[in-house]
Amino acid sequence: MPELTPPGAEPILVEHLRAIRAAEQASFHMPGHKGGAGAPPAGLEALGAAAYAADVSELAGFDYLHGASSAIAIAQSRAARLLGASRSWFLVNGATIANIAAIGAAVGDGETILVARGSHRSVYAAIALSGARPVYLPPLRNDRLDGLFGVEAEEVEAALARNRQIHAIHVTSPSYYGFTGPIAEIAQIAAAQGVPLIVDEAHGTHFALHPAFPRPALACGADVVVHSPHKTLGSLTQSSLLHHQGHLIEAARIDSLLQMLQSSSPSALLLLSLDVALHDMAQHGRERWSTALELAARARTGLLERGIPGLSAYGEEIVGTPGISGIDPTKFVVDVHGRWETGHAAARWLREHRRINPEFADLRRLVFSITPGDSPETVDFLLDALAALAEAGDEIVEESRIASLWPEEIPEMAMTPREGSGYASMQVATADAVGRIAAEMIVPYPPGIPLLVAGELISEEVVESMAQLLEAGCRMVGISDPSGATLRCCVDDW
Repeated sequence: MPELTPPGAEPILVEHLRAIRAAEQASFHMPGHKGGAGAPPAGLEALGAAAYAADVSELAGFDYLHGASSAIAIAQSRAARLLGASRSWFLVNGATIANIAAIGAAVGDGETILVARGSHRSVYAAIALSGARPVYLPPLRNDRLDGLFGVEAEEVEAALARNRQIHAIHVTSPSYYGFTGPIAEIAQIAAAQGVPLIVDEAHGTHFALHPAFPRPALACGADVVVHSPHKTLGSLTQSSLLHHQGHLIEAARIDSLLQMLQSSSPSALLLLSLDVALHDMAQHGRERWSTALELAARARTGLLERGIPGLSAYGEEIVGTPGISGIDPTKFVVDVHGRWETGHAAARWLREHRRINPEFADLRRLVFSITPGDSPETVDFLLDALAALAEAGDEIVEESRIASLWPEEIPEMAMTPREGSGYASMQVATADAVGRIAAEMIVPYPPGIPLLVAGELISEEVVESMAQLLEAGCRMVGISDPSGATLRCCVDDW
């Protein structure tokens, strides 16, 4: 792994901040707290004086994100070199804005994009905003794990053969579970057709930092890649990265969209946190992730050695099952269905009785993220909590539940997502909504795959699945009535 700055050197934005603060005697510009002098006492107590002192703007001389010419430009260039891109952008509006900018740069009004149906909801927002027409890759049913995961390269190739008008491909890898797809194969297929590949690798920013991880999307040949370093590298929440290489998507177009979509007052705190995290990873990333990998192995081995009844952890044995080409070893995925009715119930018990929050829970699993922020003590604490969790549960023997609750077919698209979300709408009792066109999304978490996208026809299967998933404890996102009693539908005679 390259060492991009001399050992012991400070991150470039830290040096930059120190220089501009030393150059200013008094502030008569924004932000109004004047370096913390006017900050609310409760804010100083909660956040500390250093946070306010670092909250500066371009008016003080801090390099401007939307026209970076000095320190931010250098920091972004170093990020690109570290993670394998031709160009990288620092983002202050999260990976959501990265997906929107990437898709907006790749496709426009009426153009077609091939999209994995198991994508983050920001992808559907991007499709609606771009005016593109989606063609969906259905998630693969994995009977062994009772879930819907990923896509196969053959599905991508077949979709491109069926539809020669596809202008771009968007897939997500890894998933919340740390499961990765066949990105190298998909990139090869896409390149042969001259179609750009966008990969939402938000949960895999760390893949480039250690050879034990799946091969990163940029190294596999993806044209544009989305990263969320706050998920694994230690930057502040909402700080993200977007990377570009090749010529199939115009970098200048991404630049233009980011200037329109992001705040015109970007947070120096978020930019600093990105640079500090990447600087640390450039110098110590392999060492830190070696430790995290050892801790994740300790967790899996500990679960097995303790013989905790009704609980099991996934490992390399699941690679090659439908939708799973690789795994991130630092995602500790524990199946609890042998002791708890749902993963949601198990997660609630851990929060209430052991003050532990998992990264993610579904109807039968808990996902725990192991990072350089963990230690042998935190892993042992987790294993003790899982032993208590198993003891508190009841023996349960059930057949498949997640995949069986999901409709076999993707709903019929009557309008594009832009048309459906922008059409005149009204709330309709769910029982009366069958056959109508949805004006909103229905996204059960988990698994985070839309049952319905705006513009699609509401079927009996969708309504039945929504009711089953709500009863099982899934949270619905995108829906205006979280109870599921009504759905927002397009007005027939508008």
